[in-house]
Amino acid sequence: MYHFIIVLSLLLGSFSLSAKCSEVQRSIKDEYASNMHHAFWLQAHGQSTLAHFQFQTAYEQAKKAGENILRLIAIEQLFAWYRMYGSSLNLFLNKPTGNDRIQGEYRDSLRRSNSHTPFQSEWGKTPEQAAQVRDFMFGVGEVIAGIFCATVTSGWGIAIAVTAIYDGCSRMYSSLNNIWAGHQAMISLKKWEEGPLKAAQQE
Repeated sequence: MYHFIIVLSLLLGSFSLSAKCSEVQRSIKDEYASNMHHAFWLQAHGQSTLAHFQFQTAYEQAKKAGENILRLIAIEQLFAWYRMYGSSLNLFLNKPTGNDRIQGEYRDSLRRSNSHTPFQSEWGKTPEQAAQVRDFMFGVGEVIAGIFCATVTSGWGIAIAVTAIYDGCSRMYSSLNNIWAGHQAMISLKKWEEGPLKAAQQE
């Protein structure tokens, strides 16, 4: 959670760092960058309604000031991703409740109908599969953050963005590969149980 907030602060800070090579004044950039950061802060503390209006206000302020629309779209997508998956990935300090529940967020889906299932998770049927899916989602977050960073920064920011995107893609590939390997292993085990093992038991 804290790592996400630190990275977000650096990314939003890039608005102000790019003020010298932009027509938008530094003080205006500082203001809407701070407002966007506050929207993420509100969301992290479970205040989803306030966070939504805070972000929309900052977004319109930045748009009116003439901020690069690609940068705004990138951070808007990051904000949408954070709201949708933040609760499941434990990126919120306080989960939204009551009227602050997020419409369309990814929620836990416990399989209450099968009381004999010892492991229950929205991420997978086994602890290993759930761990791989969580790792995949973390990789997706890294790629999104990397793309955003590449959009709003230059110089060293590009190097950081490339590193984040590379690590995210590697993490996604590794997790998907492990999930597929586990699936193949289960198929092989099932074939062995229905073939050689069954034949051996019948002898």
